[in-house]
Amino acid sequence: MNNILLKYMESRFQSKIIDPKKDFFCEGPVVTISRECGCTAINIANIMAEKLTEKTGKRWACLTKEILEHSAKELNLTPEKIEYVFNSKEKSTWDEIFAALSSKYYQSDRKIKKTISDVVQGFAAKGNCIIIGRGGVVLTQNIQRSFHMKLHAPLEWRAAQLQKIYKLSTNEMLSYANEIDKKREILRNYFNKQALCNTVFDVIYNSKNLSDEIIAEASIHLMELKGVLGKQIVMG
Repeated sequence: MNNILLKYMESRFQSKIIDPKKDFFCEGPVVTISRECGCTAINIANIMAEKLTEKTGKRWACLTKEILEHSAKELNLTPEKIEYVFNSKEKSTWDEIFAALSSKYYQSDRKIKKTISDVVQGFAAKGNCIIIGRGGVVLTQNIQRSFHMKLHAPLEWRAAQLQKIYKLSTNEMLSYANEIDKKREILRNYFNKQALCNTVFDVIYNSKNLSDEIIAEASIHLMELKGVLGKQIVMG
């Protein structure tokens, strides 16, 4: 199934990644979902994609690891070779030198991040997609037909959700959630060139108090009011 989706995305975006600065306000629509660790986004994204496909008559896709895979393909590398960037790690100077000397497929951290940026903006500008994480909220701010949402919840609740998956202690999950949150923040701030504030989001949901279905339905309604799917009803 994953390979089928990736092939679909590749065929759909087979042309070169478009210049995000060219007629950018006319592109989209796109949704970005940022989330604190322990707030699951994929189910919400899938619900939204299904409903948006039915509502607009155009197929919507959810993108997260597809961005990693497409970026790696652009760089002639395996996804494992660039995944460290999403974990907010950087090569040391000696690592860079050794990699450059030992592989004809060497790519610098800066080049990798630039490619990821181009891929995210290319998908977003083509439209009809929901981007989970990957710095999407920063990289799509210039798209007028965009909707940016964030999922958050109390740390203790998020740790409890993680325990259901990893079966580790509460303290271990608290530390893990904090670590992942910091890594995601570092990546967003890198693309933003400064610390990111919550005013970039259209809406912030408390995942503890709201079901995935409610969040998905509310988001689509807000998208309609904002004019992301068509004529704008409420002016910001």
